[in-house]
Amino acid sequence: MSRIYKLLFVHIITLSTVLASDGSDMTWFEKLLTFLVSGALVFSLIKGYLTVNKIWKRRKNEEVSNSISIVAAMLGFVVGFPFLLNALIITQDYFNAAKSVIALFLATVFTLIGTGYFVDKNRGVGFLKLLGQALKLEGKESGDLISDMIRPKGARKIIDILQKLAAIDDDIAKEEIELIEQFSDKWGIDVPDLVPGKPQEVTNLVELKGLVQSYLDESPDTDVAEGLVDLINLMAEADDEVTEEEAMAVAEFTGMIAHYVSKEKGGEMEMFEVSIVPQGDQQMEAVRELLPELEIVESRGGRVFKVGKYFSEDYAEAVCEKYILLGLYSSSSKVKVDLKKE
Repeated sequence: MSRIYKLLFVHIITLSTVLASDGSDMTWFEKLLTFLVSGALVFSLIKGYLTVNKIWKRRKNEEVSNSISIVAAMLGFVVGFPFLLNALIITQDYFNAAKSVIALFLATVFTLIGTGYFVDKNRGVGFLKLLGQALKLEGKESGDLISDMIRPKGARKIIDILQKLAAIDDDIAKEEIELIEQFSDKWGIDVPDLVPGKPQEVTNLVELKGLVQSYLDESPDTDVAEGLVDLINLMAEADDEVTEEEAMAVAEFTGMIAHYVSKEKGGEMEMFEVSIVPQGDQQMEAVRELLPELEIVESRGGRVFKVGKYFSEDYAEAVCEKYILLGLYSSSSKVKVDLKKE
């Protein structure tokens, strides 16, 4: 930082000299303006130094090298040289000439770092070859920002949902893989290689439901969310066979998305509420130990535990079946839900 203080000291001396000059025809305003311009030049020099100083220590890091746009760095020459020549030859504006020199210096440093010239593994490799490699890499990555801008919010989770949905029937079809790859390529999302047949990991329906809810919690655009319904249906029908598991998942997720889209509009929606009805005190204690987060409520059938509300009757019945297998009486009933209160 001592160098910066020296530059500021020089600038203060310049100010004193300019303002104290009696032999000049410059007005006080013109002197002040000259000072401000010279100050801008000094600060440009300081800015250039700080910019280079921050990255100079990391110039041998390949990741740092790859993070610099070589095209943007080289454009610094395209812009800097004409301004430098104009300032020196035509306008004789030496302040602008000095600023152009600083810009050209920065362009040189960032071009060298951006090509990987200082990276240890590139020692002995010619500059032109390094430049070609950097330009090739930038060409591959040039559309990344645009892809991030045009792909829908939560695109990564949409692909994850499609992948897990494809494996829900314990068999991934070729047509399902093609559909996943179609959208992953369109949105520029890397996916692991998928092979037709038995998946390496069987999809857990509850986990998949949680993933869909996680996607909706990100507040995606309603049009995109409605489009996900079409994608889910396409995935289920891709192999021309809709299994029981796929049908149940499609019905539940379609209801979840419909609820999300309709929530702001208000109104009512039919859902299926699952309840556990304990048969005696022993089952009452068993439910409390199994599901301590549930609260017991009074209902027309007596005291019951409300498990949750679901959009699909088949999904609700599947939840009931899980508790029935544990020896607990469970049932589902259709209820009207006020979306404004949800």
